[in-house]
Amino acid sequence: MAKYKPLNIEELQSLEKEFVEFLVINGMMQDDWIKMKDEDPISAQKMTELFSDVVWESILRNTKYIDFRSAHSIKCFQCLDDKIILVGLDSSETDMSTSVFAALQTQDFPDDVVAFTTEKKYNKVREIEIFEMLDWGCEISEGQLFRELCLAL
Repeated sequence: MAKYKPLNIEELQSLEKEFVEFLVINGMMQDDWIKMKDEDPISAQKMTELFSDVVWESILRNTKYIDFRSAHSIKCFQCLDDKIILVGLDSSETDMSTSVFAALQTQDFPDDVVAFTTEKKYNKVREIEIFEMLDWGCEISEGQLFRELCLAL
């Protein structure tokens, strides 16, 4: 059973070279792969799921920051080894997609904007928890917005 969601066909195609290397490392040549896809599609699916898990594990292990943005909320997370730190802004009225960046420069937030920060230890394995957050709408980032929010608060 796959640990993470399988990569879609476009993602697999973009990682074709890496997938071929993965097959070779697992003792499977191109002819063997073609034969498996034709004769044993369930095993072929399991192989692509295993590859997907390897790819996701690598991505998640290297993820340091993730962001969640909506019209009235920005949440930026720093994903450390043992805990996750959240810095965020919530608003009942202000459109966070446009006004927040100017406010970051001046540190003059509208009255309805509430800034907050917190941290917590992971409830699950770090990579699983980050994956779930990505599945809920967070996006991997370089941490620029996280750092800007930290400086502004």
